Amino acid sequence: MSPAKHNLDNLFNPRSIAIIGASTKEASIGYSLIQNLKASGYQGEILPVNQKYDEVLGIRCFKAVEALPHAAELTIVAVPAEAVNCIVDDACKAGARMFIIISSGFDEVGRHDLTHGLLDALKKYGARALGPNVFGVFSAKARMNATFGQPEIRSGNVGLVSQSGALGVAMMGKSVTDNIGLSAVVSVGNEADISEAEALEYLGNDPATEVILMYMEGCKDGRHFLNVAHRVSRKKPIIIIKSGSSARGAMAAASHTGSLAGSDRVFSAAIKQAGVIRADDLTDAFNWTRALANLPLPKAQGTVIVTNGGGVGVMASDSAERHNVMLNSDLEMLERVFRPTMPKFGSSKNPIDVTGQARNEEYGKALKASLEEDSIPSVVGLYCTPATMDVLKFAKTAIESTGELTGMKPMVFSIIGGKGVSEAINLLNTHNIPCYTTPDEAMSSMGVLYRRQGWLGQEFGVPEDFDMDLEEINAIIERAHARNQSQLLESDCAEILRLAGLDFPKIAVARTMNEAVAVAEGIGYPVVMKVLSEDIVHKTEFGCVKLDLEDEREVRVAYETIMAEAKRHFPRARIEGVTVTEMVTEATEMILGFSGDPSFGPVIMFGMGGIYVEVLKDVSFRVAPISRLECEAMVKEIHSYPILIGARGKAFRDIPKAVDAISRISYLAANVHDILELDINPLMVLAKGKGCKVVDSRMTVRKNINIRQNTGELP
Repeated sequence: MSPAKHNLDNLFNPRSIAIIGASTKEASIGYSLIQNLKASGYQGEILPVNQKYDEVLGIRCFKAVEALPHAAELTIVAVPAEAVNCIVDDACKAGARMFIIISSGFDEVGRHDLTHGLLDALKKYGARALGPNVFGVFSAKARMNATFGQPEIRSGNVGLVSQSGALGVAMMGKSVTDNIGLSAVVSVGNEADISEAEALEYLGNDPATEVILMYMEGCKDGRHFLNVAHRVSRKKPIIIIKSGSSARGAMAAASHTGSLAGSDRVFSAAIKQAGVIRADDLTDAFNWTRALANLPLPKAQGTVIVTNGGGVGVMASDSAERHNVMLNSDLEMLERVFRPTMPKFGSSKNPIDVTGQARNEEYGKALKASLEEDSIPSVVGLYCTPATMDVLKFAKTAIESTGELTGMKPMVFSIIGGKGVSEAINLLNTHNIPCYTTPDEAMSSMGVLYRRQGWLGQEFGVPEDFDMDLEEINAIIERAHARNQSQLLESDCAEILRLAGLDFPKIAVARTMNEAVAVAEGIGYPVVMKVLSEDIVHKTEFGCVKLDLEDEREVRVAYETIMAEAKRHFPRARIEGVTVTEMVTEATEMILGFSGDPSFGPVIMFGMGGIYVEVLKDVSFRVAPISRLECEAMVKEIHSYPILIGARGKAFRDIPKAVDAISRISYLAANVHDILELDINPLMVLAKGKGCKVVDSRMTVRKNINIRQNTGELP
């Protein structure tokens, strides 16, 4: 692909802009675009195009694209959808190569033919287009508001990318009311050509952009987006709001892994893996953006809360725990630093309570002391407005007290009270001191700074390379293809997992009752017996699994029962016999597997296993392939991790072997593309040093071997 294909400079910094569909009608899109361009101080050439007018807003208007004195570096198209493709073709003939398609009425209303026609025209001339169905682009460095949204935008260091036009316009407006400055805004709309990943990469390389805020509704090529996000997030923070949490649908029913890996859970896990911070709502998104855009990251743990109200300090302490913000507990240092700033009945324990009787100047001294003390890495200031105090005066005092110290370490505020509070909060925010309406918002914003610091400090490693016999694994799958099987026999699944390097208890197949007895006695009691049939997936629920069989009589009864239940529930199932397996005891049941996500490719899952796995949902996800360090993080992430490290006096489990199993399954998922889904449930994790054993597994393979998953490697 040529370098020009990736060059979006003419989208964000054009020297000339043509507006096709310019209008003299106020409140129309064609009018608002030119009005906003003029109001923003754009210094380039504005070229309105509409055969109806001689001028628009005092600017000469041209009758057609062909009448322009030269091709514009950026051409904005705001005409009915049916006319777009002809206009783009004409503009391309005249030399235009970068477009913003404002027009709606394409894929979003089922007119895929119009989208295909647009792409054909672009491809023919090597042109690029943003949209269709967008509100435009804002660029602070170009002083260019080429949108029909908010006319006045505060310039700053935050880049905004939105898939939604209406919400994107609203977010631009919110940035103004919240005093957040923007470096660039781009609406990607239908993404027929330029994608959100390209916009993200551009902003990632833009020196004026220090934080990126995105709104997403879907992700066409999740793998590519993750690669870009991982690169960009190493340089600057990315915050995403994403709507939609529906399950993946029919494929999910094939396995526990699939049913648990709904699209939203996979999306959250995937972007977290890439260092992206996900916000659940606009409030968190803008609060966190404000903190990341204005504050340095903390250099150590040990936040100090400075407050003039004991109750609000306790609330903030509770919030700190929720948001993983560790509070400073160095009592000797706190007494030395803060005792001189407060009345005798004040508290120098963290939270630092200068009491409600403290004047603004005394509170200001405590703030200054907290910033001057090297052993205090971060500060949360809480102010309850007394009836006798002027809250705006407090805000001014806070600004004066911190003075040159502002920006040396992260400091956030929350002001609580009535009259004048909003004005005081706005004043602090205008001076780039993040201030919020509640203690929880302030602590949440401090927490995101620590979250960002923690991710940047991580070691990521690289995926391990195993010496697996991939040729033989693929041969087993090919034999299943020849038999037109999509669900592998348990014996075939077990053989693939053995080739992958996983361990099993002793196991054998029996075709008759007498064989089952002989096999059980050869293995040694107790044993487990399961029906062997590719047509019966969930065996336990239908009485086709019998545990803890102690002798010959129990084996014979179990065999008869399993066969009867299998034929009763699945009269048409092909039954090959039973598997007889060594009973694994004194182990913790886990689940390990993967499924193919339509956007991200193979997704690994690990968590608590057993029959209640879909009820408990105590699992973690990663997009394969992953390093051993990520495998370790998956294990530590589940809520039941304390069980694995000896909770309630139990033995430590063999976590290194569990990590090794995850790593091997990750390699298998990334390198054997015909496996759609794999469930190992349970994976029995034995005591430390004794390993892990696969007790039950099932595998779904692709029927059509000519279709391949998206399996490009992650960084």
